[in-house]
Amino acid sequence: MATVTKIPRVAPKAYDYVKEVLDFGFHNANSVGITARLEQEFAQRFGQVYGQALCNGTATMQTALLAAGVGVGDEIIVPTFTVFSTPAVALQCNAVPIIVDVDPETWTISVDEIRKHITPRTKAIIPVAICGLMADMDPIMELAAEHDLVVIEDNAQCFLGSYHGRVAGSIGDFASFSFQSSKTVTCGDGGMLLCRDLELATKARKAATLGFKDLSAKPGHNAVSEEKRCQPDYQRHDSLGWNQRLPEVACAVALAEMERGEDLTAMRILSAMAFAEVIQNCDWLVPQKTPDGYVNTYWNYAARITRDDIVWADFLRKFKELGGDGFYGSYQPAHLEPIFAKLNQAVDIAPERYPHFVGKLPKYQRGMCPVWEEIQPRIIMLKTNYYDADDAYRQAEIFAQTIKAF
Repeated sequence: MATVTKIPRVAPKAYDYVKEVLDFGFHNANSVGITARLEQEFAQRFGQVYGQALCNGTATMQTALLAAGVGVGDEIIVPTFTVFSTPAVALQCNAVPIIVDVDPETWTISVDEIRKHITPRTKAIIPVAICGLMADMDPIMELAAEHDLVVIEDNAQCFLGSYHGRVAGSIGDFASFSFQSSKTVTCGDGGMLLCRDLELATKARKAATLGFKDLSAKPGHNAVSEEKRCQPDYQRHDSLGWNQRLPEVACAVALAEMERGEDLTAMRILSAMAFAEVIQNCDWLVPQKTPDGYVNTYWNYAARITRDDIVWADFLRKFKELGGDGFYGSYQPAHLEPIFAKLNQAVDIAPERYPHFVGKLPKYQRGMCPVWEEIQPRIIMLKTNYYDADDAYRQAEIFAQTIKAF
């Protein structure tokens, strides 16, 4: 990993690439080629064959599920510690999110819990690289092979992390990345879907582009030529698909940011290590465990408060009073988000509207994932998106002062 101490907020090359797109202009089926370049180079960087630039990191996972043939009543296993997008994509495909618990130290999806929840209806597993740390991928891939399941890596929070020498995004059948504004590589919003199988990649391209029948997995091929589609007898759509492409002007920014991905990641790690040095002297803050053989790229630096007498909100207040940027709490355990209780209620009240969920939808309630339910209220997630090492060190110093106050 590169050693950097200060970088600009936006890659200088982004201005050049955006200018290329604007100088060429916007056309229905032609482009300057930036999208194709981003897709090809991103796939190569992560050891995959095919890349597809899509409008966000939720669309990428939904597209992967559609390409894999996931549909009504199928089950998708996801972790409880994740952003809502991960279980939501199952619902978007009329499938059932099976939300399972996490490892008590790494907070990534528990392999044992995956194993317990595989049924004849299971079609896919979405392991999430949370806070920058990958899940335990080898046993997950073994389970998937045993049960003929598709694995979609959700790497929205993990850019250039690795697992026993393999980069995040190179292991699963699909890998999903996010370009949303808080992510390591960003163009404001967007995402990238990676795949190595030609048939799956072609289905994904069509699933993200209105099901146009003549699209292919080759880089940048997200529109049918005017010569073909303007014929009056041309039948355009032979499969179900949505319109989830990423505009080329956004691809231009993403390309420039990807090219300096090592520097961006190095700054995140530097910032995290500044906090880690402080926390190692505190016996009541326990950070997320990074096992041997893993590289955590720290989308944030997360730790658990273990002292019962410290109120989370009071700790945050003191940090900010001393000049800290603040920190975030963890999202609610996914199965406890209100949408799932409402969905359970809706199915109970009007089962005729949800025949694909009747008798298949779990009762989403407290107690489903006891490990994360206990840990989640005491999590702090410190920011690592600094572009100047001095800023990161200053925040770590303030955090040290905050700890001393308690």
